[in-house]
Amino acid sequence: MKKLLIVLLSVPFLITFWWILTPSPHEYKRIPNSDFSFETVIFRSPDPKRLSHFYKNAFQAMETTSAFSWTLGGPPSSAITLRTPEYQNEGPLFTILKAKKPNLGISAANDLGYAHICFETDNVPGLIQTIQKNGGRIDSSFKDLQKVPAIYGRDPDGNIIEIHIPFPTPLNPSTIFRSLNSFIRTYFKLNPPKMDKIRFLHMNINAKDWSKTLSFYSKIFETSSTGFERDYKGDFIENLTGIQGIEIKGRHLPLPGYDDGGPTFEIFTYNRFSERGPLDSSDTGRIAVGFSVLDLRSSVNKILKKGGILLEEHANTAILKDPEGNLLLVSQR
Repeated sequence: MKKLLIVLLSVPFLITFWWILTPSPHEYKRIPNSDFSFETVIFRSPDPKRLSHFYKNAFQAMETTSAFSWTLGGPPSSAITLRTPEYQNEGPLFTILKAKKPNLGISAANDLGYAHICFETDNVPGLIQTIQKNGGRIDSSFKDLQKVPAIYGRDPDGNIIEIHIPFPTPLNPSTIFRSLNSFIRTYFKLNPPKMDKIRFLHMNINAKDWSKTLSFYSKIFETSSTGFERDYKGDFIENLTGIQGIEIKGRHLPLPGYDDGGPTFEIFTYNRFSERGPLDSSDTGRIAVGFSVLDLRSSVNKILKKGGILLEEHANTAILKDPEGNLLLVSQR
């Protein structure tokens, strides 16, 4: 009896001690001087100002400047650069360029290539309304969008966006509490928190073979996958994406330059894909991602050695493709 009492009394003490020692869920930050560092998602838009206003108004992005040139050879003045929220104001950038040709078709969650981006939010129902108010729309087909933990939608250009409640990453008492709090508030339609912490979470890559793409980037970034292997099928994923009969497998890989719980590549393979493949540099949509590096030549050689393809170079920036045909920009600090 005495031993049981000691155990029971020890549990809250250990949880409290764990809570004190672990960081707040809002202390995600950059890691300075990384060999590779994820910097930007690059868009082409028929109306860059309209698209930038959407991400400012809906996702708390702030217009800024970049120390790197992500304009694919165009003049720096041609780009609108937005800083995504959180990460102590050092979050990934969105670089928005003027489209050079019309959209090739309607994007879908099961396109090959950079198919969607994802944000976390403490207030999914509120963000749904904000997306719609600012020219976006919702693709998910749940009966009651006001009580679901995740949805797929689109920005005014038709680019797909996922939003969901915060997940407990890294796993600690603060992140667990935040996730449970957000889920309960959403499911039971309770008042949202006074302050919504929106954060960019991942860039999705749809690949013909997710394990090969994961292996390629694992070697480039010198890191390993995080979380569990995804194996989605059934009503929830069909309602989430708005696509019937799909099955998805894949895994997440941490993007370099951030501490635990930072942005990731979400690398998926669908049981069937749309007819759209990875976009080219002049296409409309999310066309590329950019990384800063300490040494351009050694970084480019590393990508080439693992199966990448070099397209061209501009000043201190190289433009490449990964083995699946996705565009990468690598720029030296």
